[in-house]
Amino acid sequence: LNGIRVLSINWVVLGHAYLFSASFLGGFSYISEIIKRRNFMVVVNGFPSVDSFFALSGFLVTYLLLKQLAKRGGLSPLEWIAFYVHRYLRLTMPYLVAILLEGWLYGLFMTGPRVQQLMTGPASYHDMCEKYWYTNVSYINNFVPWKHTGACLGQGWYLANDMQFFIIAPIFIVLLFGKPLIGLLGTVGAMVCSAITAAVITAHYHLGPSSAADSNQDEFWLLYNKPWIRITPYLVGILGGWFYWKWGQSITAGVKTLPAWLKVMCATPIWAVTAAVEYGVVFGLYGDIQNFQQHQIKPSEADSVSYQSVARIAWSLSLMVQVLLCQCGLGGFINSILSWSGWLILSRLTYSVFLLHIGLMTIFFGQMRHTLFLNPDFEFAVLYLGMLAIAYLSAAVLYLTVEQPVANLEGITYRKSR
Repeated sequence: LNGIRVLSINWVVLGHAYLFSASFLGGFSYISEIIKRRNFMVVVNGFPSVDSFFALSGFLVTYLLLKQLAKRGGLSPLEWIAFYVHRYLRLTMPYLVAILLEGWLYGLFMTGPRVQQLMTGPASYHDMCEKYWYTNVSYINNFVPWKHTGACLGQGWYLANDMQFFIIAPIFIVLLFGKPLIGLLGTVGAMVCSAITAAVITAHYHLGPSSAADSNQDEFWLLYNKPWIRITPYLVGILGGWFYWKWGQSITAGVKTLPAWLKVMCATPIWAVTAAVEYGVVFGLYGDIQNFQQHQIKPSEADSVSYQSVARIAWSLSLMVQVLLCQCGLGGFINSILSWSGWLILSRLTYSVFLLHIGLMTIFFGQMRHTLFLNPDFEFAVLYLGMLAIAYLSAAVLYLTVEQPVANLEGITYRKSR
């Protein structure tokens, strides 16, 4: 899980780096050329990286809560309160620091042509944080403001969704614990309702399958940041966590008795199918995006509806199957890579990297006075690796000074309440 978490946040940073380079430096001519490459779909259609985080979050919350419920036979009202307070404090303290930095302090380090637009003008970071910071810390910023052109910590929409999912997750988890059939039907039913909602909204507003294949800018607030659309990967994670809690140990014990050749024969087809599904989710829109970018031919409504309603489920389900294969001893060399001990240290910094990386890119790109792209591929590789390194170094500072101390203090209180 640590390896997946680190690779996913690196994927997120990659997409945002390309987005900022195009937006701030007039690099759209470069993007219009590189977008013709099939491998660039990893960037232009890198949205599943966020779904991976939702799925992992649902998996971990479910597995850990089910272990508590099984051990204690249930939770008291005070323990349920502590369950939510624990989550809120762990997320919010570093979040507040990131809001303070982006909304007020980053402007002190910036000079250049973009400073007013970014830090002091209408819909600037400062303006949006001054007006709407409270929506971030109350985790309703994916609703308020409903339709907006700016945001206070734009990536905060993810945290709003994750907190909202966390609040309602015990409904599904407790049902899966006490009444498995009802819980299973309820979770799957919620997934189906979410998929149908995505299909209806896509059809009604004539949205494309992806923002890269659609000129309608309303897709973000209609679909992209709304919990009733983004909850499907989280629900898949809940089912994965329940499955592993219920059968994981017995499956792992059985796998250990199998000869190596039989493990390979059993696992290889499953890995192949899930990898093919993931490839289809990321690269399947290549033709549609090319037609739209080069000829302004919008994908058919059937393609758009089917992709918007199914892609998130397909990706997260494939990922969860792969996670379960690794957890149960059928991961092979892939599990060896993802279980590398070095991932553990980096994984502890992923939340802070998520909070800080866009602000750091704003400082860098906002002060640029020249075009970067002379030798685009090489320069962007240097740029991306440099931004990634700075993001992790900055994240280490935030982690050591805020995130971990708060976690230690809060953890002591949380354990006492239990």
